[in-house]
This record gives sequence, structure tokens and C-alpha cells, in this order.
Amino acid sequence: MEQKNREAGTIIAKAFLHYPLMQYAFAGHTEEKRQQLLNHLYTRCVAAADIYGGVLVTPEKQGAVIWLPGKNFQLTLLHEIRSGMALIPFQIGIKQTLRLMNHDGESEGWLRKNASVNMGYIWCIGVSAEARGNGYSRMLIDQSLGQMRELGLSECWLKTEDPKNVTIYQKLGFTLMNEMTVKSSGIKSWAMKKMIV
Repeated sequence: MEQKNREAGTIIAKAFLHYPLMQYAFAGHTEEKRQQLLNHLYTRCVAAADIYGGVLVTPEKQGAVIWLPGKNFQLTLLHEIRSGMALIPFQIGIKQTLRLMNHDGESEGWLRKNASVNMGYIWCIGVSAEARGNGYSRMLIDQSLGQMRELGLSECWLKTEDPKNVTIYQKLGFTLMNEMTVKSSGIKSWAMKKMIV
């Protein structure tokens, strides 16, 4: 399990290197340093998803997804302490952590208010740059939906800060539910939903 989690953390960290929110959160850092900090961040997020939700990695290790059921979205302080996420500010920096928390607090806060209690949340999905366009996102989302269905969840939500992803998720059956510019970051965030049938 630890090996899979390390692989998932590395895959997602690489996929998010040029993501708008991460460029904002880690502004001023070199690309190499940003990659190192993202590895710390996503290793902790994957560990939390492994305890409180789900972690999936493609057989070729080209893509990974982490998700949470509605009852664990958003993670509480106790969840963060138990999973090791409480160490994130010490690993990536207080300023960077606050930037991410303030942004996600607003964008995920909207989602929490508008999603059913019977929802699942795709927290992060990442596919390596060289493997994009090969159906890995569809495979990972379908597997996540299958796990959510087994738990009796009825809808799946996700958010993205990359406008290119909106079209991709629409092709995968997601409906755009909200577009907002987050006050703290100035970054646009799109919330999307798909019914689990």
C-alpha cells in the first residue's frame, strides 16, 4: 500500500507542476523546488485519501486519482492530524499552505454547500504529460465512480482551476455547475458534477 501511495503522490505532483493554482501557491520558487514541494504536498494528500477515501493508480503508473466520500469532504483537523496532513505547513511552508487553504476554502466551500450529502469528491486526478490523450482520466474516473457506487453514493463532484480541463470533464459526462473567481487568489475555479448511475 505504501508503494502505491508513493507512486500516486509522485504522479499527481508531476501532473500539477504547471497547474495555475500551484504556480500561484508556490510563486517565486524554481520549477525544481516547486516539484519537490508538490511531492511533499501530494504524498500527504494521498495518505489521507488512502485512509478516508480511495487511491487508484493505472497499471502503467501513468495516472492516479484520489477521492473522498461526502462524509469525509472536507477533511477535519482530526482527519488531518491522523493522516499526517497536519505536517504540510512544515514541509511546504506556511505562506504556501495558507494560499492553498484560502483558495480551497472558498471554492470547496461553494461545492460543500451545493452538493448532496450523498456525494463523492474527486480530490485530485493526474496523468503524466507524455501519457495524456490515452484515456487514463476516463479509466480513473470510471473506477472511482465504481467505488463510489459501491458505497451507495449518488453524485460525483470535482473542481478544476485549469480551463482546458472543463472541456475534458464535460466529454466525460460532467456538467458545469459553477464558475467563480476566488477572491483570495484571483484564480478561476470551475465546479462540476456527474450523477452516479
